Amino acid sequence: MVTLRENGCFKCGACQLACPVVSLEGMDKFSGPRSLAVEAVRFGNEVAGTREDIMRCTACYRCGEVCPAKIPLPERILEVRRRIFQQDLALSGHQRIIENIDRFGRAVEPRQDRFQLEGDKGKEVLYFPGCIGELRLLDIPRSTVSLLSKIGNVSTPQGWLCCGAPLEKLGDWDRVKSLREKNLRLFEGFQAIVTSCPGCQTHFTQHYSLQALNTIEYLYEGKRLHPRPSVKSKKLRVALHQPCHLARTIGPHVIDYAVELLQRTAGVRLMEMADADRCCGGGGGVVAGHPDVALRLAQAKVRSALEAKADLLLAPCPFCVTNLRRAGGIEVKDLVVFLDENSPKKN
Repeated sequence: MVTLRENGCFKCGACQLACPVVSLEGMDKFSGPRSLAVEAVRFGNEVAGTREDIMRCTACYRCGEVCPAKIPLPERILEVRRRIFQQDLALSGHQRIIENIDRFGRAVEPRQDRFQLEGDKGKEVLYFPGCIGELRLLDIPRSTVSLLSKIGNVSTPQGWLCCGAPLEKLGDWDRVKSLREKNLRLFEGFQAIVTSCPGCQTHFTQHYSLQALNTIEYLYEGKRLHPRPSVKSKKLRVALHQPCHLARTIGPHVIDYAVELLQRTAGVRLMEMADADRCCGGGGGVVAGHPDVALRLAQAKVRSALEAKADLLLAPCPFCVTNLRRAGGIEVKDLVVFLDENSPKKN
């Protein structure tokens, strides 16, 4: 549906210039947010012709941030994806995500190891590990629980399902609604909901009407995280990647929190990285749909970290960690894992 806002586009080109995929691919391969969010929405079933193009969008929200007419470009791109999905035109990589959620309740297929929070410690803090944390990057939920436990009782409800954020990016809203209804029944009674994944947090806020917190927010605002003094004379040079959902849809205050926590950590020198908030390619379903695009975006981010003379690249997002590690060339670690490693341990 075209609204007055779309009609307000005056083709300034700001969204095209800001788009990381346009910068990477060129407009001959990716027509960019203006074409997809303003022009494509004017057509009905003809949007099917944009399938390959629109699935290169990483849903980084940068275009909406820079639009002087305040057109909700990211939301309009998701609307076109919904129309495409309704025509049974999901890419093969995206179809695997759907099949995994139908079979396992997770966006990725379970392996032998998975994160499990033992025991029921009451209903003070609900920790939602997310699919990638539970099944792929187990150090993230383990470190998160280690730090959260210093503040209060933490538990994860049995039977939780994928939040639905990956399906939203694919346009599968029927499954999104089903997952939401089932999860909300399990979330009742908790005083706070905390997650490691900015994508999950954004989805909870926008589509569950829940005021979920990122782990960094909860730790910082709880004022209970005390970095461990370092005995090293040489400081570790660290670059901080700013995940799109964390910096834009949740808020730049979380990045400020992360920077301050790192600055408090002895033995750490925070390096200034060019384009720290530029998308790494880990979101929007691009890793599954167009892995080559996602990889090149990750490689560009790694180059920025290396040019900043960093020894370690930190990323407070499991999707970003996963994609950045694909690029190689530098050690990549989740921020909360790093903070846990540098905090006092219980005797």
